[in-house]
Amino acid sequence: MRKDRNLKLEEVAEATGIPKSSLHRLEVDSPDLNAHETRVGYQDIVALAKFYGVSTDYICGLTENLTHQNTAIDKLRLSDEAITELSSGKLNTRLLSELITHPDFVGLLAALEVYLDGKVAARIESQNKVLDMVVNAVSIKSKGIGQDEIYAALTEASTDPDDYIRFRLTRRFDRLAKSLHEAHSKEATDPTGDLLVQLLGGQIKKYEETKSKTGSEAEAKLAVLADQMGVDLKKSNESEKQSLLNLLGRSKWTQFFKKRK
Repeated sequence: MRKDRNLKLEEVAEATGIPKSSLHRLEVDSPDLNAHETRVGYQDIVALAKFYGVSTDYICGLTENLTHQNTAIDKLRLSDEAITELSSGKLNTRLLSELITHPDFVGLLAALEVYLDGKVAARIESQNKVLDMVVNAVSIKSKGIGQDEIYAALTEASTDPDDYIRFRLTRRFDRLAKSLHEAHSKEATDPTGDLLVQLLGGQIKKYEETKSKTGSEAEAKLAVLADQMGVDLKKSNESEKQSLLNLLGRSKWTQFFKKRK
């Protein structure tokens, strides 16, 4: 927090009354949590919490929440069912927090409220009724004249309120979901997937090269099996290779593929 605010130890020491040497010891990770230098008085914790504007639990590393550790549940106005779900451990609360704090979430929630209260839908229906009256009047006046572009535009101007509002709601959610996806894609990715692809590609190449060289499908399978087991076939004698081939021939997978053929 000090580095984030571009502060020097001297500045924090002067503002909190905690000696610079004590602050330095507190900032240095100690392998021994019971070491004397890691102990700190309650007054110092309170002073640091006030100075940085965070909770004392955050200072002590007991929570990742900066200030809202002790917020009363009743102030959140959540139902008992919602509290049960949030505390059940079944929900990805990190993602839920990202969703709620996203700048577009308020707009999404507002669009959902509009959809649920039905007031906008009722107004659209009223507009559709007025439009129907206009279309009927024009239709009566223009009998025998034909269908021009203006009349066609009027007949197509009717709006389905449910489709319209749900489209706006879906578009807002899509924009929010895309934004979260882009934010997560910037995080470090797990290389396991790429490693598996490389491994599979190497095994396919080994199989094809061995089969092309020996003309034997069994030898090709054996080469892949040996590669998976970490066995160097070049150092194996013919007896050992034959034993592996016999085991491979008795494999359930080998028998399965023979039946398939």
